[in-house]
Amino acid sequence: MADGIEVSAEVVGLRDLQNKLRAAYSKPEVAVILEEALRDACNRVALRLREVTPEGPTGNLRRAIDFKVIPYPNDGNAVGIVGYRKAGRRRSQRAAGGSVRRGPDRAFHQYWLEEGTAERVIDTRSRTPYLRKGHRRVTRSGTVTQVADHLVRKGQGGFIASSYKRLGPFEFSPTPRGTEPQRVQTQPGYPNAFFKKSRDPIRIPPMPVGGSTGRPPLATAWQQTQGQVREVLSRRLRAELEKRWGSLDTGAA
Repeated sequence: MADGIEVSAEVVGLRDLQNKLRAAYSKPEVAVILEEALRDACNRVALRLREVTPEGPTGNLRRAIDFKVIPYPNDGNAVGIVGYRKAGRRRSQRAAGGSVRRGPDRAFHQYWLEEGTAERVIDTRSRTPYLRKGHRRVTRSGTVTQVADHLVRKGQGGFIASSYKRLGPFEFSPTPRGTEPQRVQTQPGYPNAFFKKSRDPIRIPPMPVGGSTGRPPLATAWQQTQGQVREVLSRRLRAELEKRWGSLDTGAA
């Protein structure tokens, strides 16, 4: 599971049911019973987590949702974990020609969405050469010159925030001249691509907890499924106890 985020809780009444199970079964048997009940309960949380997790340009966060249950036979216990797979251990492929990759465990950004981010400042001026497209140049005297595509080596001379290196190439679709405000639109549009150029350092505002939805996925999923988890665990464990007590009553008769 992903590192850095922990949302834990104890289901009311579960400890009492565990103690009763330990009195009726051996510790390894109790571990198996708890493991099966927790698989059912964790699956409910994971399904809800998938619903409240936003699907970004790569879909990596939602794709990384998983759960696992660890039984402890020697202690007669089991632990269930729901979240995002630990990042960077499985095969992946380039998402769109940039450095970002798409895969089943690429949820590096899960902590940013859950906890929010601080303000960022791009204060390094771009020095990267760029290709200027060919165009017709008309002088004041009326002379027309066809300028071929050429590389401008002095760099772009401004502060730039762009998804080009991370999310891959994109096209520009500028607004017509004279339109206010004059903006450059990317194709594809945000959030699959973005571009901003400024004469001054660019300040990227902080992202609130939970992003644009304001709902941190893990905390929200757990909050909305606590009742289901409590019901599933109580029902499954009580059923095991009733089954055990029933077999004991039958044997005694």
